[in-house]
Amino acid sequence: MKFYQPGRLARPRPGKKGRSRSRRRLVVWVGISFGVVALVVAGFVFGFGGAILSHFGKAKAERAFAKAYPGSVLRIGELDYAMGANRLVAQQVVLGATNTTLEIGQVTLTGVRWARLLWGQAALAEVLDRASLEAANLKVVFPEMQYGIRCARLQASVVDSELIAEKAELQPLVEDEALFAAGAFRTTRYRVVLPECRVRGLEYGDALRGRSYRARSVWLSRPGLDALINRDKPPRPFVKSPLMVHEALAAIQPPFQVDQLSITNGLITYAERASPGADPAVLTFDAVTLSVAGIANQGAATAAIELRGQGDLMRAGTLEVAMSIPITPSDLALHYSGSLSAMDLTRLDAFLGLAEHVRIHSGTAQEAAFDIEVHAGQAIGRVRAIYDDLKVTVLDQQTGTEQGFDNRVASFLANVLKIRTANAPDALGSMKHGDVNYVRAPEETFLEFVWFALRSGVMDVISH
Repeated sequence: MKFYQPGRLARPRPGKKGRSRSRRRLVVWVGISFGVVALVVAGFVFGFGGAILSHFGKAKAERAFAKAYPGSVLRIGELDYAMGANRLVAQQVVLGATNTTLEIGQVTLTGVRWARLLWGQAALAEVLDRASLEAANLKVVFPEMQYGIRCARLQASVVDSELIAEKAELQPLVEDEALFAAGAFRTTRYRVVLPECRVRGLEYGDALRGRSYRARSVWLSRPGLDALINRDKPPRPFVKSPLMVHEALAAIQPPFQVDQLSITNGLITYAERASPGADPAVLTFDAVTLSVAGIANQGAATAAIELRGQGDLMRAGTLEVAMSIPITPSDLALHYSGSLSAMDLTRLDAFLGLAEHVRIHSGTAQEAAFDIEVHAGQAIGRVRAIYDDLKVTVLDQQTGTEQGFDNRVASFLANVLKIRTANAPDALGSMKHGDVNYVRAPEETFLEFVWFALRSGVMDVISH
């Protein structure tokens, strides 16, 4: 039995056409609803986006970072997002990890595909393929190493394949004496100043995917390197041979390549200190220019890094150097050559007097040249030098003076019996050349080996 119910009218079942119209109405209604919600959210973000990001977005990012990297901490200051420009600005970003702290005064990100990032629909390289970043007042601290890095401005553009750093510097966190006192062995203190660095043709996509690190060019303007060694302490016990250039490049796992590295108007200062508080022996190279092509860790058997550079030695003579370093040798191999222009040799006393306890009393070099080939760690070559009126004085190792009978005798023997006071072509054009036959010691660094091999040839020229 059926009962009549007021307010309810019997309706016929819809057919196929009716169901189709219902679906279309539902789709239209859902679309309009999403559109309204999107407009409301957009207006809300435009009006209150900064507050949302600062209270919700950054807290979520900080928690996600701590979860992904246990033991590390991310702290973000005030955030502001401009939807029209797709620009996110973060104030005072601090990242703390084991033995490292990074602080950034302000970070600006534009062009990031935030939707793909939030929904996990794309790889990081795709999320950032139109992005650019600008960071101001960066500071990185390495407490255990007692060094820090500062950079006034860092700018990166994925679209332009460019990276620019301005007013960057590497400095120890403590004074020299405190740095040297922290260790029982000989230490080298470094200071690096880099007013401007530009990297062009940087392949961000491959780098973000971990496939390779490649750049077309790197240009450093007016860089400065200051190195000081405390020779009053013993050298560190030998454990393992330092990496040579090809070994250091091979240690980089992904393919690594820089087509061209250029340095203009650089300054290199190398110093050695005999005792705490003592004046250091100083050697300088001013107006340094350097061009390096073909830096890579992979290539054909004939591929090599080609280097050409020059600088003013002690502001007295111009030193030019050319070097070719194979990138895939079975053992240490390279070829280097160069020349030194006319120079007053007494200008070297600022270094030799304190480092080698020898003072050049007089001497003038007209010209010098060298050519050295290295195979399997053995350097073979020749040094040619034309000089005149070379006289030296042996200094007392304790006082640094010429006083004392032993020092006078040593100076006399050096000038009369050991040192060739002049070297120039005779009437037939023949002259004394220095032979280089030097084998690398296991504890020597690359630069030490290159210098010691060259020095052996120089000593052979000036010796009887």
